[in-house]
Amino acid sequence: MSTRIVTTHEPMTVRCKWRLGSALALILLGLAMVILLAGEESFVRQDIRFEHDGNQLQGVLVMPRGDTAPRACMVFVHGSGNIPRDAYGYYAPLWRLFARQGWCSLAWDKPGVGDSSGDWRHQSMADRAAEVSAAIDFLRESRGLGKGPVGLIGFSQAGWVLPKVANQRDDVAFVISVSGAVNWMAQSRYSGRQRRLAEGLNAAQIAIEEAASARVDTLIQSGAPYSEYLALVAGEPDQEPMSEAFWGFAQRNWSADVRDDLHRLRVPMLALFGSHDAYVDPVASSEAYRQALARSQAPFFEIAIIDGADHSLMPTNEVKPAHEGMAAWWLLLKIWFGGDDLYADGMKARLEQWLGRFPEPPADAMVRGESR
Repeated sequence: MSTRIVTTHEPMTVRCKWRLGSALALILLGLAMVILLAGEESFVRQDIRFEHDGNQLQGVLVMPRGDTAPRACMVFVHGSGNIPRDAYGYYAPLWRLFARQGWCSLAWDKPGVGDSSGDWRHQSMADRAAEVSAAIDFLRESRGLGKGPVGLIGFSQAGWVLPKVANQRDDVAFVISVSGAVNWMAQSRYSGRQRRLAEGLNAAQIAIEEAASARVDTLIQSGAPYSEYLALVAGEPDQEPMSEAFWGFAQRNWSADVRDDLHRLRVPMLALFGSHDAYVDPVASSEAYRQALARSQAPFFEIAIIDGADHSLMPTNEVKPAHEGMAAWWLLLKIWFGGDDLYADGMKARLEQWLGRFPEPPADAMVRGESR
């Protein structure tokens, strides 16, 4: 059997390997856009642009219909990979939910994605946190939010970013983490094992592949040049090596571990996990969050595992990766046509209950973007 050793680190962007799938996707995308636009009565979109670290970042400010300036705002922080401002439509139901509660939403194309310049693969987690902080400054200084409350919501890899931002600022009201990983290398090992189990590999085959992945991990941690990695994976025709840019990204971030930042957190936190997550261990991660936050200065926190939910907190009854091939297309179809019922039971209720603890300032309490 051919040993695969390059599957656990670089996130796969959606790839079409079938021409029929590409044609179908284009047709469905057009239909989905009609559906999404028809369901946006509760909010309006404004294109925005701000600068950070020499990059022009393009995005969207989603305002509750009828508001002329933000009163309270949720800042969206993406997970891994090439994610555009709306996460391919995944954020739209959340934007509607927040708008109904009086909160605006801010999201932008990652550097090098969509209309944003730069390259997210050149960033560390600290760089990502600085970018989010720049977005908050933009909201306050350029869009009239003033002293209104800001909440952070992030997904997967954003779990390493959110508490850094909150710990660096004194104007973040709360943090919501969705499927946040604890430790980079542990998460990589877990997701690799779940992928192999889903593919039906036996114990011996899994052991061989895990040993091969461990050799790649050792190279990453040692700071080895990309050429050494290519030499290691040479002769594996069925696998596409990670790019040189992502090799650098992995070397900058392999030591990421959220526990220290959680220890230092001073604001409330909601952490949600899916019971059937194929990328982040929900049991071990939720317990690590619980232990770290119990020793923090956060005034309160909530941690929940949503039953029957995957990594994106969408409903599922199996632990199975869905980031490449036809599985990725089915995931997009569910997002495009799921509407407000996209997420697993209990997820939206948790968010609504959480937001109820942080009422936004009423419109008549805002004067020139500042709270009285």
